[in-house]
Amino acid sequence: MQRLGLILIVLSFVPWVAIPFVVPFLPLSAAQKAACVPVLLVLAEILFWLGLLLVGKEVAQRYRQYFSLGFLKKQVRKFRRRR
Repeated sequence: MQRLGLILIVLSFVPWVAIPFVVPFLPLSAAQKAACVPVLLVLAEILFWLGLLLVGKEVAQRYRQYFSLGFLKKQVRKFRRRR
């Protein structure tokens, strides 16, 4: 189940990439392209949260830690010390 969850999380980034690189080049009208963007965004969110539910609480907490402000500050300090 964890593998499926990780696959869903990775697949949730595909719509974000498709919006700027695929949607503008589709043979659709401007109104259809404008409707396609929110659909892709909602799809990406659904895939991400389903994947997060499947991988479990521990992985979700680790993922959340990577985006916390304190963790990012610590990584910047580490990077500056290396230089």
